[in-house]
Amino acid sequence: MSSDSSIDQNDFAVEDANTAAVAWWERLGSGMISPGIGFGIVAGIASAVLYTLANISLRNAISVDPFIVSTFKAAPTVLVLTPYLAAVKVSGRPIATSRQWIPIFIPIALVGQVIGNGAFQVALGSIGLAASVPITLGSLLIGSAILGRILLREPVRARTLVSIATLIIAVIVLSQSRGVEPVEWSSSSAEVSEEPVDWLHSPIVGALCAVSSGLAYAVFSTTMRFTMKRGMLASMAMWISAVSGMLALAGIVAVRTGWSPIADIPPAMWQSMILAGIFNFTAFVAISTALKVLPVVAVHLINASQVAMASVAGVLVFDEPVTKLLVLGISLTLAGLTILATRRRPAPDPSTTFQSTFRSE
Repeated sequence: MSSDSSIDQNDFAVEDANTAAVAWWERLGSGMISPGIGFGIVAGIASAVLYTLANISLRNAISVDPFIVSTFKAAPTVLVLTPYLAAVKVSGRPIATSRQWIPIFIPIALVGQVIGNGAFQVALGSIGLAASVPITLGSLLIGSAILGRILLREPVRARTLVSIATLIIAVIVLSQSRGVEPVEWSSSSAEVSEEPVDWLHSPIVGALCAVSSGLAYAVFSTTMRFTMKRGMLASMAMWISAVSGMLALAGIVAVRTGWSPIADIPPAMWQSMILAGIFNFTAFVAISTALKVLPVVAVHLINASQVAMASVAGVLVFDEPVTKLLVLGISLTLAGLTILATRRRPAPDPSTTFQSTFRSE
């Protein structure tokens, strides 16, 4: 009798423990869905740090073909979101209430993946981290303002025009600075060098790649916001972008160099590519969480902190030279972002996440 009672008590204890565990996970989940202001600030800061770590990892892998880097950088997003979306589908929840936008979104996703990610990687190898990030971010915000006006009928105020003009000057100044020393690079299956690569032997071309990357991200982010307003889940859009991008980039690699160079990539470069993908995906989740409670202006300030962190990382981690043009260009970028961030904006819309993050998943 006492033995049975003891068993019953143990059963109740196990049930209580299980109930408590379930309740804890439910509270955690609801907190992630509807975070408080404090948690939103932490998530916003975390996203800036994680994006900087992703950029550092990408900068470390500049000796690898940029299309190979971009291909494998998308892998973590696919690996995480595929089972997640499958679970959403099995649960009966819709992943896209308006499916006619999916065929339209796929080619736009390819623009973000191939031109956005590929060109950004080329820019990192040509002009360095400290210059590439502010040029790309400035171009993204300029393109987003223009496309937002055309596609989403968003107003372009006088303060926005001043910010755009400042960012354009910053891009021109930064395009004159060089962050890495040129070395030759071969796409054959020879041993991969771990030295920085001057992809096309011109800092101007590197700056143009950074501008192209930012504009491609602007097209991608604005179109993603457009499709999300019409019923597509953010996770679904990210998955489409990552899968279509991986397939397209893999095809480009196969045509350009074949798959033999992949066998010669050093383990350290593999680690950098995979870490870049992991940091990029987790940063996106963090900034999406922050934007549920923080105003959009806070996101622009977060992006400004990315410029500062990228500059410090470029100089301290990769010994990129500190020039007067680099300091002036970064200062102008920060000024342009500050002007943009101080304008009055309406209440935050979760779909604005993608305008403010310049990484195509």
